[in-house]
Amino acid sequence: MDLKTAVFNAARDGKLRLLTKLLASKSKEEISSLISEKTNGATPLLMAARYGHLDMVEFLLEQCSASIEVGGSVNFDGETIEGAPPLWAASAAGHLKVVQSLLNHGASVNNTTLTNSTPLRAACFDGHLEIVKYLVEHKADLEVSNRHGHTCLMISCYKGHKEIAQYLLEKGADVNRKSVKVIWNQTRNISEVILHCMIVQNLEVWTS
Repeated sequence: MDLKTAVFNAARDGKLRLLTKLLASKSKEEISSLISEKTNGATPLLMAARYGHLDMVEFLLEQCSASIEVGGSVNFDGETIEGAPPLWAASAAGHLKVVQSLLNHGASVNNTTLTNSTPLRAACFDGHLEIVKYLVEHKADLEVSNRHGHTCLMISCYKGHKEIAQYLLEKGADVNRKSVKVIWNQTRNISEVILHCMIVQNLEVWTS
């Protein structure tokens, strides 16, 4: 196994002690090169964020000067997401402490994947309410839609995440947005999506 792969695997698996040994005799230039290179389309930092290794994330940022915004390929539920920044990966995977650390280190809260999915949308999709709240508190844009025009409110309703949908509505999410690509077989605006969500999930009617 070459050094680049060993460094990548250590970051992915959260083996901080091993990583420090691998880098111990390397110059700053060599470390920078190893940390910035991608393996299977992903950087070591992206993998550390994806799998929730907080100590590894902070080591890579603080000791190795890893780029916090560089996106890459990451797998979720059998699907490869292209151009995913570390913050997106941590948000999608539900790693709140990693999300907090990345934002504290200057990550852009609205940096997107190649399909224009934001970290907030990723958290909404998988139902991570606390991460949704934290991102919104740090100025995440509620209205950024992905390439199909699906907003955070649309996707939270579609996935049946009642509390997230309620929270987004309370924060002023636009209920009149329309998507480019329909989620179901007929054209629906966001108001119809909300109604569908309430019927299917047997949710209470939300009132202002």
